Amino acid sequence: MNDGPNMSEAQALTRVEELIRSALTGVMPAPGLDLYPTSLADHPCIPNEGNILTGDIYVIRIYYLTGIPKERLVEAARHIRANWEGAGHKITNEYAFDKGKPRLSGRTGDDFRLALDTAKRNSTLQILFSVSSPCFRPDKPSPSSP
Repeated sequence: MNDGPNMSEAQALTRVEELIRSALTGVMPAPGLDLYPTSLADHPCIPNEGNILTGDIYVIRIYYLTGIPKERLVEAARHIRANWEGAGHKITNEYAFDKGKPRLSGRTGDDFRLALDTAKRNSTLQILFSVSSPCFRPDKPSPSSP
C-alpha cells in the first residue's frame, strides 16, 4: 500500500489555499469566500480496492463564491479555468457553460484537484469552488487509522 505523498497536513492545506487564491486572481467582481463548514474536517481516504480505511487523509477547502451576479458566473468560471491552465495545470472536464451553470474539474501535476460547480443557495445561483489534496499519511493518527 502506498502511503501517499510525503507532506504534512499543514503543507497540504497551505498548497490548497495557494491554489484557490491563484485560481481566483482577477475574477471580477472579486468574489467573497463563504467557507463550506464540513470542508474543515479531516477526510479519510478509501482505497480503490475496497472500503477498508487506511489511515491516510486528504484536505479540502470548499467555498461558495459570493457577490458574482448570475449573468457573470460563466465569465468567472472561464477566468478560473484560464488561471488554472495558465499556471500549468490541466482541466480534465468542463460542461454546462452554454447553459449558464458552468462545471469544471482539473488537477495539478502533483495531484491536487479542482472542482467547480454551480449551485442554488438561498435562491441565488452561486459557484461552489473547491481544491483538495492527494491522500497522505498524517503526522498524527487519523480517526480512520486501522
